[in-house]
Amino acid sequence: MVKLLVSYGDLLKGLSIVANALPPKTSLPSLTNILLETDSDKLRLSATDLDTSVITSVPATISTKGSVALPGKKLLEIVKELPGGDIHIGGSGSRVTITCGNSNFVLSGSSRETFPSIPSSSEIAFVELPLKDVSEAVRKTAFAVATDDYRPALNGALWKMGSPGLEMVATDGHRMARMKLSSVSSDKSLEAIVAPKALNLLGRLGEDESIFLGSQGTQICFKSGETAVFSRIIEGPYPPYEKVIPTENPCILTVNRMDLIAGLRRMRIVANPATHQVRFTLESDKVILQAENTDAGEAREELRAHFDSDPLQIAFNGDFLMEILKNMDSESVTLRIRDSTTAVVIEEVEQEAGVDYLALLMPVRLPNTV
Repeated sequence: MVKLLVSYGDLLKGLSIVANALPPKTSLPSLTNILLETDSDKLRLSATDLDTSVITSVPATISTKGSVALPGKKLLEIVKELPGGDIHIGGSGSRVTITCGNSNFVLSGSSRETFPSIPSSSEIAFVELPLKDVSEAVRKTAFAVATDDYRPALNGALWKMGSPGLEMVATDGHRMARMKLSSVSSDKSLEAIVAPKALNLLGRLGEDESIFLGSQGTQICFKSGETAVFSRIIEGPYPPYEKVIPTENPCILTVNRMDLIAGLRRMRIVANPATHQVRFTLESDKVILQAENTDAGEAREELRAHFDSDPLQIAFNGDFLMEILKNMDSESVTLRIRDSTTAVVIEEVEQEAGVDYLALLMPVRLPNTV
């Protein structure tokens, strides 16, 4: 039995946060639910897919303490369509009534015992980090996480925390992004491979200036304000990524970032849909982009640029390069190149103090090379 009063805005915000943990598909009905639990003068909301769990609390007036698990997506859909104002929730585990203004809904619920166990943060030692910097590091690296790779470690991003600072790395074997923040340091060391679902949830943790990071056993936890995200740590070890970063790439191409993104977008129209290959012809004062496809035709474009070496041809997956550039911020970028087969280091020309950020991209083989 549960009976409570909660504002429309608070409930919608809380449900929108925890609903991100609901699995898109599952054979376990309990994982489609959101758990509602009373807690003093708050309503605690929880959702999980067994690997990632999200918990948040919203203010509420509690008349009868209790808990109930309700169909998560249906509950969120109902609340979104309510007219606003105060929402009354009450009933037993099997039938729960949701009333707002002249609208009245009845949902079939289930008891707390049918809901999966949720991790607790009560015994975790947390480190406080600036949310803005952490969110920025996630944005600039998480895009390179592999999807469904046979190597489990590549299906997450590596987090390394300690006195030297915070380091985040992600790679799918074709590209890599690495960010080091020397200003975000801690006396406590932490190293974990974090699933992308948990990383994506970081941006929804609230508007506080800080995030609290901790781990215990196989779980890593991020907390901000009333919200906590738990994620199962992916088993390692992580590949020795430092060894694949070239140290001698003497040829430097400097080009306007937005101009290059726009050129790549145009090349994409006719590029091979399987390889997305774009050929780069590098000359001292320009870069020539070319794409061709037997069915779609050809495209060619010249961009102003500076290349400090002899003319060179190299090709990339245009989509991969475009995604790297979109997650950078500086007006211009540099591509450090050795030859047409060695990984290229891509960096922002302007970086903030205490930030060391780079991306790596493997070229694709040119058609006329052996």
